[in-house]
Amino acid sequence: MNIYKEVKHLRPFLHILEPFDNFPVIYDANNVVLSMPPIINGDHSKITLNTKNVFIDVTGTDLTKSKIVLNTVIAAFSEYCEEQYTVEPVRVVYNQNE
Repeated sequence: MNIYKEVKHLRPFLHILEPFDNFPVIYDANNVVLSMPPIINGDHSKITLNTKNVFIDVTGTDLTKSKIVLNTVIAAFSEYCEEQYTVEPVRVVYNQNE
């Protein structure tokens, strides 16, 4: 966590993670870090005008509220899919050793 305290644009958000011993990191199938929510979203996953596939993630401390937000964002984005209102599920892997 101390590493991030030196990064000016991250500093205002670090208090969100301080109470936790662990926090999420999202990788793609090639083990590239896509995001360390809610702090960092990588260049690898930026949306551009040429983007064809969008991965939507929501993290939070309240699972019910997080699911509501996720479903709302997915519904809004899916309107613009090539085949409207379609989405693809993903497999979520949790580290069970911690």
